[in-house]
Formats: sequence, C-alpha cells, structure tokens
Amino acid sequence: MRYDHGWTDDFTIEELSPAWPPATPPVSAAPRKRSGCGWRGCLTIVLLILVVLGVSGALSSWVFWRAVVARGPVHVLILGTDERPGEAGPFRSDTMILARFDPRQRRVALLSIPRDLWVPIPGVGENRINAAHFFGGPLLAKETVAILFDVPVHYYVKINFDGFVRIVDAMGGIEVEVPETLLDTNYPTPDYGVTTVRIEAGRQHMDGETALIYARSRYSTSDFDRARRQQQILAAMQAKLRQPSTWVKLPAVARAVLESVKTDMPPQEWAILGLIAWRAGEIERYAIGPNQVTPSTTPNGAAVLIPNWDAIRGVLAEFQK
Repeated sequence: MRYDHGWTDDFTIEELSPAWPPATPPVSAAPRKRSGCGWRGCLTIVLLILVVLGVSGALSSWVFWRAVVARGPVHVLILGTDERPGEAGPFRSDTMILARFDPRQRRVALLSIPRDLWVPIPGVGENRINAAHFFGGPLLAKETVAILFDVPVHYYVKINFDGFVRIVDAMGGIEVEVPETLLDTNYPTPDYGVTTVRIEAGRQHMDGETALIYARSRYSTSDFDRARRQQQILAAMQAKLRQPSTWVKLPAVARAVLESVKTDMPPQEWAILGLIAWRAGEIERYAIGPNQVTPSTTPNGAAVLIPNWDAIRGVLAEFQK
C-alpha cells in the first residue's frame, strides 16, 4: 500500500595619425536637450520597481503557502536502522517515529512508536512492529503504521547510524539539555563489543557521535526514555538549523542528507516540509509510552508490548489535533 498523496564582439582600436588641423574652424554643436529623468525622478522609478518586485515576491510566496496549506497535513515515517559496513541485511528498524507536518496549524509533531509493540503486520502475522522493515523494508513499515494508526503515511525517511553522525557534524553539532547524567556500561560498539559511556547532566554541546550515543543508549534506562531522548535530538537539530549562524553550513548539511538518507520523498517535497518546519514553533512530542501498553512475553519467550488501543487512540487524537 502506498500513499502518495553576450554576445561578444572583438573591437579593434584604429591608430589615428597625429592630430591634424581641420580645414575650417570647428562649429560648436547646439546644446542638446537633456533626456531621461533627474536624480530624484530616477530614484523614484528605482524605488517603485523595488516595491513592485517585493510585492510580486510576497504575492508569489503567499500563493505558494496557500497551496501548501490546501494540501493538508503530511505524515513522514522516520526509520533508524542499525546497518553496519559489510552487513547485507535485512534489518529491523531500531527507531520508528511518525512525523506530522501541518501547515494550517503551523506545527510539527512527533510520535514515537515502541519497537517492541506487538502488532499484526500485513502478510506476516503478529510480530514486533520493528520486524515490518525486516520482512518488507520501508514500504511495509509504512503500510503497517498506516493501517494500525489509521493515518496516511505519505513518505518514509530512512537513515543509519553513520548517516546520522554525518548530518549532525555537518551542522557543527547541536545543543542538548541533558536532564540527568546518562551512564551506560553496556553500550554496543561497531565490532559487536560493549563499552561504558557517560554524558553529564546539564547543557551539552554534542557532536554527531555523542548525539548518537545519547539517542541510542537504552540498557541503563528504558526504551521509553530512549524515545524521549531521540525526540529531544530531533528538536535540537531543528533549533540549530533555525539559527542564522548555521545557514552558511546548509550546503554541507544538504550534501550529508543526500548522501546518507534513503527516502521515497520527491525532491521538491523537502523544500515544502522544510518551509513548514521553519514556520512552525517548537516541535511537539508525543509517544506511545508505558501507560498505553502492557509488557508481555510471547510463547517463544520474546519480551513484547501489548498495545492498549483505547489509550493509544487518546495519544493519536492529541498528535493529530
């Protein structure tokens, strides 16, 4: 299921003979009548042209924005995968966040979906929701989320850990307010080992690698805490891109995105969603959390989360308001 909404001339200078006297005295030319406008008149014309151009640009922007508003909200499924060099996959989605871009409300909202949510996957059967990507890639993940939550999922955006690091570094890092010290003694390393990581409480400037650790760590806290941190990272990235000092870095950011992100979103849509995000206020954050699920174990011994759909529908109503 897919929802798609001088010319140039070579001038030669002829050498003239030395000055030669004319046969007759030169006749003074009659004074020419000045043509054109005085400096005040010319300045007035220039100002009028600028005003006309400004008004035309404003009207064009207004017409474009009205067209964007008329389309309605756009939903994008953000998928993070643990794809390592040399691995062929398929992969489960380590992160699933549904983003809603609403131009009419001028808001951007995020909904974190627990990866262990036990749900029916079309053509597969009941499984963890992150297995949808494993069995059918991002398109099946889109279809699963659209059916479960009864929302059109227009596009997906998929990024792996290395791509995430590149994008944050291209921005020059981000500023994150860490509410409490994060200590993880079991953080996974690229060679399939583990290490200890620590991020102190307080306002921290994070490069790409640090931001990845903050967003990915989960063994010392819950998966719900990790979802909260991931949303915090996305909000910090939006805030950084809105700063004028970051604008000179936009070409590098765009290059990192193009080289790191896989998506079914057409190029022109990036500009439209970027405009919505620019005009929106602070990103709103929602999550399917511990109050909307019940921990359980499958007959095969897998720890999963059983959805409480009445509670989840309440969160969805806030997400889509």
